[in-house]
Amino acid sequence: SVYGTINIPRACTGEHSKYKFCDSKLSMDERVKNLISMLNDTEKPYLLTARESPKGSIPRLGIPEYDWGGNCIHGVQSRCGSNFTKCPTSFPDPIFLGATFNETAWRGMGSVIGTEIRSLWLQNVGEDHQSNLPHIGLDCWSPNINIVRDARWGRNLETPGEDPLVNGLYGAFYTIGLQNGSDPRYLQAVTTLKHYDANSLEGTWDKDGKYDLKNGTLNRHTFNAVISKYDLASTYLPAFRRSIVDGGAQGVMCSYNAINGVPSCANSLLLKDLLRDTWGFNGYVTSDSGAVTDISNNHHYTNDLTGAVGAALSNGCDVESAPWPPNHPWGTGSPYIKYTGDAIKEKLMTEDDLNLALYHALMIRFKLGLFDPVDDQPYWHVDPDVVRSKEHTDLAMDTTLQGFVLLKNGEAEPILPFDKSTSTAVIGPLAK
Repeated sequence: SVYGTINIPRACTGEHSKYKFCDSKLSMDERVKNLISMLNDTEKPYLLTARESPKGSIPRLGIPEYDWGGNCIHGVQSRCGSNFTKCPTSFPDPIFLGATFNETAWRGMGSVIGTEIRSLWLQNVGEDHQSNLPHIGLDCWSPNINIVRDARWGRNLETPGEDPLVNGLYGAFYTIGLQNGSDPRYLQAVTTLKHYDANSLEGTWDKDGKYDLKNGTLNRHTFNAVISKYDLASTYLPAFRRSIVDGGAQGVMCSYNAINGVPSCANSLLLKDLLRDTWGFNGYVTSDSGAVTDISNNHHYTNDLTGAVGAALSNGCDVESAPWPPNHPWGTGSPYIKYTGDAIKEKLMTEDDLNLALYHALMIRFKLGLFDPVDDQPYWHVDPDVVRSKEHTDLAMDTTLQGFVLLKNGEAEPILPFDKSTSTAVIGPLAK
């Protein structure tokens, strides 16, 4: 390997290589079920909690930590590789990428992100924040394909735009590029579509719709999106459906908000009826960070966090992203870890619900090749120099050129050239 002595934690090595779930001759279905059968009730929630590294490991079975979720909105958002000298390739913001109307460009960016996150993962690079968790996961919590309907949202730059068709095509081709690499046996990386669904309120507002950062009570954690069946079907669902059915996305993130009174991460219509039963989704679902807590604390859909955990796990939210307290090296507030046992005892969910969530989450790690021999896996031998390589930066440059939208000189009321007698304000961080 080009990585020499670098030691990424691996499953199925040494004394732990003889387990049935390590036998790559068996089907992944058999192997995942065998692994679940070997876990005790205390261990199970740790494998369903994002950002608990390095606590999210099962040492007695040789199962290493796995840091679910690195953001990859327009490039891998991690620390730099090669001893902090080579940083991930950065493409333009998605709102700009939407203006290219180019499926090849979207797929190309996905491919670059998928290749670079594998390389950075092998280099043991952490996420780009103070805790620098070891190490970034292989599932990107991207793309954001929410519909931009209001300029006041604040995260408009993260999505390709307001059109369900364009957003769906963008999500599908981003996914195809990111997940499908040179080895058809495994996923190169994993797309996690977000935020499912109707997430488009970011600030803090009062009950009358006035922005009030200090005293407002209406925000993304409390908002209930009241949407007609028609608008849900025609506007908010199509991009997710296309990304899953046509793109094969293996991950979905349920959003903070509620839809018609039901929190997204406890919403069986979204997570079971549509996602799995209708669209045939066979991947994993994660909550947005803290969204399970919102089920009880902000939406008051359940009486307490035990009820919130029961509602989430029984309705299809497999992985829970723990709240992230300041100055902690990893998430320490996971409701799944604290309350899953109580939720089962109180019959708010079943052991089968828990095991099904484990099946979905662990299957992703098997599909990534993390429990198989690595000698013949190209994804375990990605050169560090692919990160920010000339080929990748050239593609980012070409994509940038494709996205520029130029104003055309008019005849009746020309926009360009500007009248030299007037002044024009160019405002914002991109002005320079």
